[in-house]
Amino acid sequence: MLARISHSQWVHSRTIFNSYRTPTFLSSLSRPEPKVYTRKQGFQITRIRYEELKNSKDSSLPQGLTAEIVQEQPAMLYLDQVFPLRMNRFDIRQMLVRSTHSSLESMARKLIPTEGMPHNFKIVDVIPREKDGGALVKFVFESTEANKKEASKEITRKISDFLESRNQLSFFRLQPMRAFLVKGMPFMEDMVARYPTTRLRIEFQGEPVEVEKLYKHVRTYGRVYNISIYPNPHLSKDPPRYAIVQFLRIRSATCARNCLHGINVHGTRLNILYEQQLHTNVVKDWIVNHPRITIPVIAALIAFITYVIFDPIRVFFITSKVSQRFNLEEYSFYRWLRKETWARLVSGDHHTIDSQSMWTEGSEQIEKLQSWVHEKPETFVIVSGPKGSGKSVLVKAAMEDRRNKLLIDCEELSNARNKTELSKLLAEEIGYFPLFTWVSLIGGLLETMVTATTGQKAGISSTPDSQIKDILETAAIALRELSPRYKIDIEKKENDNPNKGLFTSFLKLDSSASDDSNNNNNNDKNDKDNDNNEKKDYNLDPLEEKAKLHSNREDQYNKEDIPVVIIDNFMHRETTKNAGLWKELAEWASILIENEIAHVIFISAHPGANRLLSKALPGKSFSSIVLADAPTELAIMFIMKRMGTHIVDEKLSNIVDALGGRLTELELLTAKMKAKMEPEAAFNEIVYRNLLEVLKYGFNEQDDLIESHKDWNAVQFWSIVKQLAKNKSCNYNQLKWSPLFNGDDKPLKAMERAEMITIIQQDGHPHSIRPGKPVFYTVFSRLVSDNVFSATMEIESNTQLKKISETNIAKFEETITTLSNVYGGRPPREIDTRIRSLLAKVAATQKLIEEYEAHISESKKIIEKDWKDQ
Repeated sequence: MLARISHSQWVHSRTIFNSYRTPTFLSSLSRPEPKVYTRKQGFQITRIRYEELKNSKDSSLPQGLTAEIVQEQPAMLYLDQVFPLRMNRFDIRQMLVRSTHSSLESMARKLIPTEGMPHNFKIVDVIPREKDGGALVKFVFESTEANKKEASKEITRKISDFLESRNQLSFFRLQPMRAFLVKGMPFMEDMVARYPTTRLRIEFQGEPVEVEKLYKHVRTYGRVYNISIYPNPHLSKDPPRYAIVQFLRIRSATCARNCLHGINVHGTRLNILYEQQLHTNVVKDWIVNHPRITIPVIAALIAFITYVIFDPIRVFFITSKVSQRFNLEEYSFYRWLRKETWARLVSGDHHTIDSQSMWTEGSEQIEKLQSWVHEKPETFVIVSGPKGSGKSVLVKAAMEDRRNKLLIDCEELSNARNKTELSKLLAEEIGYFPLFTWVSLIGGLLETMVTATTGQKAGISSTPDSQIKDILETAAIALRELSPRYKIDIEKKENDNPNKGLFTSFLKLDSSASDDSNNNNNNDKNDKDNDNNEKKDYNLDPLEEKAKLHSNREDQYNKEDIPVVIIDNFMHRETTKNAGLWKELAEWASILIENEIAHVIFISAHPGANRLLSKALPGKSFSSIVLADAPTELAIMFIMKRMGTHIVDEKLSNIVDALGGRLTELELLTAKMKAKMEPEAAFNEIVYRNLLEVLKYGFNEQDDLIESHKDWNAVQFWSIVKQLAKNKSCNYNQLKWSPLFNGDDKPLKAMERAEMITIIQQDGHPHSIRPGKPVFYTVFSRLVSDNVFSATMEIESNTQLKKISETNIAKFEETITTLSNVYGGRPPREIDTRIRSLLAKVAATQKLIEEYEAHISESKKIIEKDWKDQ
């Protein structure tokens, strides 16, 4: 209703209203004159006025006023579909839309009509709500206090009708844009962890609101899926504190939150937040809650994928290395091209080639080795001999023209620092690629986690030892694919299979038709021969037929295509770390032999190689080739060819005779002679180097020795040195049962492993002992000729022998004392005979002790006499 006021007061108020072009309350005649604003374009003046109206708290009327007047009212509306929704921090759709203030103002002018709007509608400001995908539009309008709600709804309805009439669509979703009146106070937040969802959490600040009232408010913004009150009043005594409203669309939830947050419903304020929905997955929960079952299954799936994808790749690379598929040296055109171009310009390794050809030329061992590998694989081939005797050169010369061959050098494998590096080196030697060494680390970590959580082992950890086994197993599969017998078995299975493809049958018919056309002229002759053969075959016994079929099967494939595996430097270094490697290689080689997959040739200088291989392949004798040092004539020819001379020097012959026919020593001698060193000086330097080696390892002069070098003492080795300095060899059994060894041959075996001596076998058992190298004869002679050193070792030897004799005398005396007390000091005749025998031994041992003491005194005099200060 209009107010009743005096005429003068009403005229005065209208004058003030028209002067500012903004309606206001007429509070009193004495109110101070309002501030005059300058008129500008855009939203600046209106926005300032909106803030003044919003913050103004002076709503009192002057005395005598009893009614309301039209005034400017602030309000907001929410525009939906302005921006794409931001669902997470990685959502980049916001970058496709400009969100500057000027762009928002221009968009507001296009979407909201400024002409024909009721109540003097004016836009004040536009606030972007990028995360919610909309924008808040602040506006003012003229209305009384009682009619402001209806006026704001009418303005919002006009804007909605305008958007529907123009069919305004968002460019990023092609959905119609919507406008809603903001009924509460929007929560202006930019929290990173909260993103729009279909679920809204409505908290009650006051009395709880009923579901019907909530539904009436939220249904305006979209279809509602469900409304739940918590705590449930039917199950709990506590009053409800919040409600969960779930919409069908996220846009409906964003509109409801921006329009209803902070609204008062019958004295209760509603605070609205996004509720993150907990997505439950039954399969995922079951997998997480049952690790004892799921982890082994996942490990099995990973192993299956590895078997299906990576194992064929590894087999391909191994077969390529064995068959020399990518080795250019195997192609005749490349060898011819290199010979005619590069070899004419660069000398190359002619000396190495000459030494190899001279060491193996005309050798019967090559023919023997070639004949063995042309047969069916039945046993190991072992090429043994001391280092530098030409074992590797012999095998390479014999297998030079072999098509399928694989060389594994164990010297590099034995120098690996740990098992992981060992598996990498073995993979490189075999051609195993790709290799994932980190799988064992991850498997061990998972095994530890599962054991810590469940208390039981899952069995998914893989160690480097198991990885080595996998490498060898894959290599065996690759070698089997190259085996001609395996190829024939596959072809036979394909021929016996009745369910063949049409393409295979067509190819077979095509090939048979071509064969028939080429053999028409010979059909008559072959028919007669076949008739005669059939008559003969009908008369064969079943056993003869099986034998004939077996022989025909073996004759079908070329035995030269059988792969050959060469394991060089087998048991190069016998340590605890490498013991497992030698055992794995031996067992792997036995599998290749037993399944007739490939020939295996072991090249070893270790005397215990036969023992280990016998355990891997029991019940079979090995094909062995034992190489020795070259004779003096061949060694002289080698030096003459390396030096490029045909004149034989007598001094050089004596030096070579003393040096021996060891290839490594001869190459070292020629290298020093090429460096303008005299042969005698070069020989003396080689002898001195070996002398230091004998003192270090033979006499244990250093403490940092490996365990195998500590299995004997210096006195035991000195007894061998004295005999070999005078003779070419010494009796093995005599030395074994001497007082210093007392029947224990472990020190002798250890010296052989350390290459200090060589044990010569005869008829399968040790027969004699020789030096580890031919040059050791000269070294031992020089050690014995050194009076001071020889006297020192004699003192140690006689001292140890004296201790042994004194220990024996103590045992004899104890036994004599015990026997003498039998029957009260009157032993019978038999015991008395035993006592007299022991007394004779005591006397003989006493004489030995006196001799040892005499030798000790003589040796001390020699040391005192022959010692000279340098």
